[in-house]
Amino acid sequence: MIEEIIQREWEFFQDVHNIGGRASCQDDYETFFLQRRGQFAVFFPEVNASYLQDLKDAKARGQNPIMEKYAYMMESTDYDYYKTIEDQLPSRSQETREIIDAICLIEVSMKEEFHDKYPRLASRSRLIHTYEDTKEQTSFETYLRGELSTYSPKTLYLYGQMLTKMIHQKQNIVLLIQEQTVQGYGYSSLEEAEEKL
Repeated sequence: MIEEIIQREWEFFQDVHNIGGRASCQDDYETFFLQRRGQFAVFFPEVNASYLQDLKDAKARGQNPIMEKYAYMMESTDYDYYKTIEDQLPSRSQETREIIDAICLIEVSMKEEFHDKYPRLASRSRLIHTYEDTKEQTSFETYLRGELSTYSPKTLYLYGQMLTKMIHQKQNIVLLIQEQTVQGYGYSSLEEAEEKL
């Protein structure tokens, strides 16, 4: 299932047209695969199954959720341009926005914990907060908000349930994803990756 999700995302990603032309990351499948696999390997199976259905539904409707994700991010990184395309994007209800904001608040604190524990690794990742965004740099918070904005209500609900269960189990989803990602690059743990850097 994870491989199918990534393949479908990659196909959508190939159809994303950037303002400045094709991005180099659109030609780097290996990095794309490792980064996305690190995430979906941590997600609960029911979240992945619902998100896979979202991708299938989007294709059937002729939508590109990956393009929409980057477009939603521009609400923070390039507001003037965002206003010119906002009416072409699926609208988000006030309730959906509030759920997304609540999730972002939780995961930003988890990302801060990652930065505190693994500063060398963190220095290679995105800035944390939306207020740090520029046209050239998109923060973790803004990226997450953009991605969550493409989820169906069902997937967003399941994601929130997953995050709540992880909190009760004292798990940090950011650390879990980062650990999966560094293992994809051949490290045994976050500690080893931090030490090698």
